[in-house]
Amino acid sequence: DVAPAAAVTSVPTVTLHNGRKLPVIGLGCSSGVRKEHIRSALLEGYRHLDTAQAEVWNYFESDLGEALLESGVPRGEVFIQTKIFPEDLGYEATKRVFPKSLERLRTTWVDSLLIHKPRCWEAACKRQPEGTWQDSWRALEDLYDTGVVRAIGICDVDEKLLDELLTKRVKPHIIQNWMDPFHQDERVRERCRAEGIQYQAYSTLGALWVHFRGHAVNPVLSNPDINAIAEAHNRSSAQVVLNWALSRGVAVLPASRDPQRRTGNLASLLFELSEAELAALDALDGALDGTSGARPASVQATFVNVGRGAGPLEAYWVDAGGKEKKVGSLLAGVRWVQQTYAGHTFRFRDQEGLLMEEHVVEEARPVVEVGAADARHVDL
Repeated sequence: DVAPAAAVTSVPTVTLHNGRKLPVIGLGCSSGVRKEHIRSALLEGYRHLDTAQAEVWNYFESDLGEALLESGVPRGEVFIQTKIFPEDLGYEATKRVFPKSLERLRTTWVDSLLIHKPRCWEAACKRQPEGTWQDSWRALEDLYDTGVVRAIGICDVDEKLLDELLTKRVKPHIIQNWMDPFHQDERVRERCRAEGIQYQAYSTLGALWVHFRGHAVNPVLSNPDINAIAEAHNRSSAQVVLNWALSRGVAVLPASRDPQRRTGNLASLLFELSEAELAALDALDGALDGTSGARPASVQATFVNVGRGAGPLEAYWVDAGGKEKKVGSLLAGVRWVQQTYAGHTFRFRDQEGLLMEEHVVEEARPVVEVGAADARHVDL
């Protein structure tokens, strides 16, 4: 059995190169995380909340703002990070949309503002952005100068982009990239260390391999080496992976709607891995790169809720064992873009939990309408 999560009285922080403090564990506010989960997380001890403007990717800034207000936790105790949607790349566009984030978040400043993606692509954007990430960076620098943004950064950075970032008037305080035991992004991490830039990881627990890389089972949480280390410490595999990442100077943002998992993620701070165990996780880097065998075709699927006046539909991804994982809510008239694979199954349930529709992703039909007026309850 895994040891019960002990209470974490405070989350350690790192100091950014401008002197600001960043809690090393935050709550990723996507993947179905909504107001009630954020409010509970604040009461559990979370003091870093990572959100974004991208409702199409199931981030909801207004949920965070309302949750913080209802929690009673003082604003000054919480590090709020949000991100500019790629559709709004451009100097004026970024300046225009940022006040809307402040309004939704119910705050007069954010602790960190990131550019969510350095480019826009057809499936993600309904319109072409006005400018480039470079233009948005100038806007972030100006916002930083005024104090309404306390730190700036960008996501999905490769070495070439990092080279250019290091020439800017204000160099990034935070770089947020995909990093897990099989994809350790060592070169960018090492350069961030050398430049005093805090490296922050998303998808540290391996979900990206399932949702975007065609794996039927999460290869991180099912890895026998990681599981053996977890068993030796009477901890979960997720706690081991988070502990390893934190030991390597990486800030992490696990998302969870489950209170036991959230408190368990915080408790990853409360034990120590040996140097040999840390080295064993380091050795996993690249182990999946040479995986052989055909992968399903990658599909940028777009689900459109065509319901008229109806309530939202809850979206679930179905794993190889038939287990559902909630991935978001789809409001009437709203589209939801998901990078996935041909053959993956998604189910949509109404607010009472009744299964309304099930769709298997097809490469030839990447746009799927759900919530039609004649939809009926589905029996499996």
